[in-house]
Amino acid sequence: MRSRPNADPIDPIADLRANLELLRHSVEQMTEAMRGILQEMRGFDARLSALEAHLGDREPND
Repeated sequence: MRSRPNADPIDPIADLRANLELLRHSVEQMTEAMRGILQEMRGFDARLSALEAHLGDREPND
């Protein structure tokens, strides 16, 4: 809950709504971060697959 001066009455519905908006914003930021992480993982997987294919093409004595 947000802290307010004692003279300012707390509207519990408005306070809950504000906290919900803060939570929504945090989840949206985490979602964007996870999208970036997944994109990096896909790029790493593609590079690893290319390396595996390259090594598979080599002669056993190389």
